Amino acid sequence: MVLKNIISAFRYMRRPRVTRLYPEIRTQLPERFRGLQKLDKSKCIGCGICANTCPNCAIKIVRARVRKDSTKTRWFPEIDVGHCMFCGLCIDQCPQDALSSSKIYTDGIVTWKHEDLLFTPDKLAREEPIDAPEAEQ
Repeated sequence: MVLKNIISAFRYMRRPRVTRLYPEIRTQLPERFRGLQKLDKSKCIGCGICANTCPNCAIKIVRARVRKDSTKTRWFPEIDVGHCMFCGLCIDQCPQDALSSSKIYTDGIVTWKHEDLLFTPDKLAREEPIDAPEAEQ
């Protein structure tokens, strides 16, 4: 058993190092990666199935404006990403496919305050990606 481990260690010593240059070069994500949720307000019916399905109780159904320029309000999910374990059950159970998974895994999720991890319906229904890379100079 010990000899087998030593041989395995020597075999891995000859391989090249695997180092990721993360901030400069973003990691290629697999096709089935589950990142931050995205909400399509036009499809959402406010049924609350996503909130009932969440095992961590990270989703609340709140009243929010349909559009930013409108005064009309409806029920939409609000997700506390600090408690979310990104299991995808809310996405799977949505009857209208209003919730979907995005490839966002850093910006918007990494913060100093827990209050910033509360994603309101307006934040979830974002048009542009949160982690758009800055223009290189």
